[in-house]
Amino acid sequence: MNRKCSRIWPLMAVIVLALAACSPSAAGTRQAPQALESGVLQVSGVVLGGGDTTPADLMDTPRTFVYQVKLDGGEEINVSYTALPPSPVSDAAPAIKLTFYAGEVKVGDYLTARGTYDKATQTLTIAAEGDFIETFEKKP
Repeated sequence: MNRKCSRIWPLMAVIVLALAACSPSAAGTRQAPQALESGVLQVSGVVLGGGDTTPADLMDTPRTFVYQVKLDGGEEINVSYTALPPSPVSDAAPAIKLTFYAGEVKVGDYLTARGTYDKATQTLTIAAEGDFIETFEKKP
């Protein structure tokens, strides 16, 4: 190597290393969240809001609850379930499991749910046999 190249080579190596350190993959930037697809899904995230959407003047009727949840991947979806009052109809309904650490879903709870996701409405519906919602005070 001639004298001119031997002086430039270390400088070029420093520039290449500096550029590599600034690249998006090396800087640890988050990739965009994957799009959720319709079908049976299990999701986890933090409850942002929501609750009982049934009109207040109705008694002894199925009650529909819808919660807005920010998933671990950054997406925001609705999680919905319907609670049936005790009756022969509710006895025949599919068994879904609702486990709320505080007795109810609260804003800030960490929620895990399995249900059927509808991409068009961005709603995960808990209604089929084996579907569930479980809440925790913080991410387990």
